[in-house]
Amino acid sequence: MKRLRWTVVKNAISNIVRGGATAVVALALPHFLTRSLDHDRFAAWALILQIAAYANYLDFGLQTAVARYLAQAIERGDQEGCDRLISTAIALLSAAALVALLIIGGVLVFLPHIFAQAPVSLIVELRMGATVLAVSAAILLPLSTFTGVLVGLHRNEFPALAIGGTRLLGAALVIVCVRFTHSLVALAACIALCNLLGGIAQYWFARRLLAMRIAFVNASRKMARELAGYCSTLMIWSVAMLFVSGLDVTLVGYFDFKALSYYSIAATLIVFVSGLNNAVMNSLLAPIATLQARHEVERIERIVLSATRLTSFVDIAFIIIVFLFGRPLITLWVGPNYADGSLLFLEILAVGQAVRLLGSAYSVALVATGLQRFGILCVAVEGVANLAASVLLAHRMGAVGVAWGTLIGSVIAAPILIGYVMRNRGDLTVRRWRFLLQGVGLPLLCFSPFIAWIIFHHR
Repeated sequence: MKRLRWTVVKNAISNIVRGGATAVVALALPHFLTRSLDHDRFAAWALILQIAAYANYLDFGLQTAVARYLAQAIERGDQEGCDRLISTAIALLSAAALVALLIIGGVLVFLPHIFAQAPVSLIVELRMGATVLAVSAAILLPLSTFTGVLVGLHRNEFPALAIGGTRLLGAALVIVCVRFTHSLVALAACIALCNLLGGIAQYWFARRLLAMRIAFVNASRKMARELAGYCSTLMIWSVAMLFVSGLDVTLVGYFDFKALSYYSIAATLIVFVSGLNNAVMNSLLAPIATLQARHEVERIERIVLSATRLTSFVDIAFIIIVFLFGRPLITLWVGPNYADGSLLFLEILAVGQAVRLLGSAYSVALVATGLQRFGILCVAVEGVANLAASVLLAHRMGAVGVAWGTLIGSVIAAPILIGYVMRNRGDLTVRRWRFLLQGVGLPLLCFSPFIAWIIFHHR
């Protein structure tokens, strides 16, 4: 028990360090770039990052699958199964990388038509910068296998070191580079190079920790079918999450390009908080998979409840900080012009994120126990509702409609999660009354005076 608790704590700290490095990058770059680039150029930079990030959705959960299956294979002492798993995952992710390049290439071809409101003078730089980052993101897809390997080995500190360190290095290079040039292509190259170094470093760490025989001849059709079966629902999750958060910046760029720089500032803060949440939640994956192999259902429930309570405390505190101190904090961060334009977006998105992340710990447990198919309805409904509401409201209200669409989608999905998804699933039993009282109710009660003040006195 103590050993597992230490593993969870160590992995959580490692993931927080990794997420913290990403958070530093997310917070530091806008501070410098908003002071060096004009509004349109900063908006174009946000689009470059968003377009390149689409390649990550083609992971389809294979990194998560590698972590889960490897943890269980090591528990059984199956070295041959480890080799087969890793080789098959690399082959699948290499194919996904080619698909990513084709899809993003198609987007880049029609870029001037998609973002017709963008200044014509920026289109060439936008296209070239997105190409540089997209190619690096595609190369990183097969290398991300080794992130799963390290997580499956319960050695989350190594991805934290590799990814966190190289992202900090990339941010430093961008900050230095922007002093000499405002070229979006040069800035993208700084990020791309360091990201590739992070992927190579993880491969090196994995080779030192695990005796792996990696070869395409070791790839197995049976293992590919098993991974595809496991990831089939995760694919739906990936597409749904694309609808939930991956299209927001793109939609704002399409409907209301002038507001894109403001919206991207708010979205950056949301990504910052959700990234820290994901860092903690993902550390639970391998331990829960191990507990499932031991059939320790009660301990899985305790982990889910504790993680949900922690998430709720953090997210509610973030909402209160945004509503009480959002304007001066954003002003300190990126200046008064961005504070005035970003605050409303941030307030709406912060509430939507808090509602969505209520189920983050339970969702990780579903994935870790191989029961993710039961979460399809919830994420699919949220994704469709989010996209439909965002498009409809953006057409009528501009960028703020995209933010309201995000909130609407999360509010619709929450009762489905608690009322339908959260049932007795055999290896995953989380009693709903305990989830509501201990996981959500206690944090709400603690912050109730602040919440009441915001509801009745804010604006």
